[in-house]
Amino acid sequence: MKLSLLRAKRLTALLFSLLLLGACSPYERPLTVGAAPWPNFELLFLAKELNYLPEEQYSLFELPSSTSVIQAFQTGKLDVAFLSLDEVLTLIALGIDLKVVSVIDQSTGGDALLVKPEIKNLESLKWRSIGYENKAAGALLLDEVFTLSGINNQTIQLFEVKQSEAKDVYMQGNIDGLIVREPEKQQLLQLGARELLNSNILQQRITHLIVVREEILRSKEPQITYLLKRFYEAYDYYQLHPRDALTTIAVRLQMYPYLLEESFKGTQFIQPEDALLRLSGSPSNIELQANQLSNFMTQKNMLGKIPDNFNSMISTRILESVIYE
Repeated sequence: MKLSLLRAKRLTALLFSLLLLGACSPYERPLTVGAAPWPNFELLFLAKELNYLPEEQYSLFELPSSTSVIQAFQTGKLDVAFLSLDEVLTLIALGIDLKVVSVIDQSTGGDALLVKPEIKNLESLKWRSIGYENKAAGALLLDEVFTLSGINNQTIQLFEVKQSEAKDVYMQGNIDGLIVREPEKQQLLQLGARELLNSNILQQRITHLIVVREEILRSKEPQITYLLKRFYEAYDYYQLHPRDALTTIAVRLQMYPYLLEESFKGTQFIQPEDALLRLSGSPSNIELQANQLSNFMTQKNMLGKIPDNFNSMISTRILESVIYE
């Protein structure tokens, strides 16, 4: 009886010690990852739907616009962000310490100028209005409009319209043309909009990247590597099971799978091996793009001063681990 009582006391003490140890263990918050709607960014959320990413280790956020992603990354609410190159340059100009760890894709038609159906050509936009988000993608396409049509900002009205507002603005009918990106582009085409030009004609390609806060990269490199591995596995799943993948993504985005499939056609996905090549070398392909784009953005008063050495913002370690380990 005494022996049983002694064992019970020891067991109780052991359980209490374990509970105390658990209570004293520091809480490690999940890696926070964010993106705005864009076809290949959706593979991140597909990875979550496929249970590739443990919820206790990864918190994924799809924000309404890339501006929201930039703000969340700037304030430290996001550890990892999926952004276009011009948006990354904006963060660098703000003094945010980050590393580019992968190249996701290029826009090959996913960004476009859409107009009311009665507008047949670019010249017909003279004395009319265009809405666009004041970022490099919109500015590059707007420059093409001016070059090809002969109109300029003196003969056309320009309005700031965020991507998340594009559909409502088009339906109100107060603006004649909108520069939009996928998947909003497909939604406007379904409403009868006419496409006059797209990003496929741009010499300066719109490129999308994965960036990580520098201090997070140092402290959570294995977790970030795992994230990218699962992201690329989700792409493989999409290639092997396109119907199922498109349906899964479409349900979350509340759009038809066939429209989502069309939106993917406006992008060129970049495999990890190719992404590594684009980030490697001195100067790297991405460094050359960044220098060219930063000059353009500076001329348009869209960018503050950034460091001359963009190469210091690149890390190839994650991709090397994804490919070779």
